[in-house]
Amino acid sequence: MKKLHHLLFSGYQASARLMMTILVCFATFVSHNGQAQNIEYETKKIAYKDLVAKLYLPKTVGKVPAVIAFGGSDPSWALADANGEMMAKNGIAVIGAVYFKMDPSLPVSLDQIPMEYFIKAIDYAQTVPQIDANRIGVVSGSRGSEAGFLLAILDQRIKSVVITTPSKVAWGGMTSPQSAWTYQGKDIPSLNLPDNANATQLERFYLALSDQEKVKKAMFSFEKINGPILLVSAENDQIWPGTAMSNDIVAYLKQKNFVHSIIHKSYPTGHAFSRETAPEIKQMIIDHFIRTLRDQ
Repeated sequence: MKKLHHLLFSGYQASARLMMTILVCFATFVSHNGQAQNIEYETKKIAYKDLVAKLYLPKTVGKVPAVIAFGGSDPSWALADANGEMMAKNGIAVIGAVYFKMDPSLPVSLDQIPMEYFIKAIDYAQTVPQIDANRIGVVSGSRGSEAGFLLAILDQRIKSVVITTPSKVAWGGMTSPQSAWTYQGKDIPSLNLPDNANATQLERFYLALSDQEKVKKAMFSFEKINGPILLVSAENDQIWPGTAMSNDIVAYLKQKNFVHSIIHKSYPTGHAFSRETAPEIKQMIIDHFIRTLRDQ
């Protein structure tokens, strides 16, 4: 089992590195009305409890909204820096966090990560005078999509959500079949992939998701999210069936009469999207947070 888990996450890590390369390649963005936004911002290391994070703070008059940003199986600062640059320039502060491997205080791998760690990022936002604590969002993707959804479900202070290449359930850890996530000392209910060395990774995900009873236990309570949701998926995803899971999330929320907006946009690309789609996706993310947080 441990060997299969390692093989599974090697695929995630390769796609995560490619995604980071695409994100970092674009440095100029436009606002929702087509005007270039070049608001100056400062970057500083956060010193708050055991949170390992950076603050990207726009230099503007008045309070600004904030977005908590973190990656998936790539433990690096790349996603935090990319989100910090693209959103701070548009008047939105970013708390970019890492949560494994990047600091001696952090777990060495994506295993048994406490959700309380991410909640501390919200607590920190409330200590920053320039941040409006009533306008906080979260953005993440791939393996980080699990923590992004869980954070918004567990803490009603999250008012807006963006998830790329989503999962509708929690999964086991990077090196262990135990859940990747914990809350209040207990494992978040999760799924594991079947031991089938002859199947592709994608086929193994479909097999795991075909067990409706286990899926029901591991599926997130999306209706508890306290704000609008934007999902961006890849139709030719060879890591996991993100578009199918996104469609299931939308259907689930419609059945639950979700009171906020839920938008799902898919692209005919692989898990890491592409250089051609990156500018549109990034602009869509910026526009979502401008509409749901900055201009509120």
